Amino acid sequence: MLEQWEADRLLKLPKTYSLSLVVDLGPGVDDDHQVESSDGTEFFVLDVRVSRRNPRKARFQLRYRREIVLARLCMSVPHSNPDGVLLGFPHLHLYKEDHGAKWAEQIDLQADAATGLEFFCEKINLPSPNIQGGLT
Repeated sequence: MLEQWEADRLLKLPKTYSLSLVVDLGPGVDDDHQVESSDGTEFFVLDVRVSRRNPRKARFQLRYRREIVLARLCMSVPHSNPDGVLLGFPHLHLYKEDHGAKWAEQIDLQADAATGLEFFCEKINLPSPNIQGGLT
């Protein structure tokens, strides 16, 4: 677990792709992209998931130390917060101390997966990648 100040610092860090600037959003994609802080001191994983049956059903997630979820954008699945409040989609999870990424907030974003990924990259301080596949 991280303290909140550390999670906030990690989310705000400028980031870059370690290997490729190309992200595929085609149906059935289940990819992990290596990401690092611009100064090379911190390492992350960007998970990209797109449903095979419904290409508008996508999830983008930033992990730290491979298992700590710092942020997740769910494009087409409802979510129930720990207090029982049901959220529609899309919604954004941000790390909260003692709760991880269990809490989410509804966001006003009516978009396809590509626009969702661009929004998510802005939130985690990562340049938008070159997007291939998917609905644009």
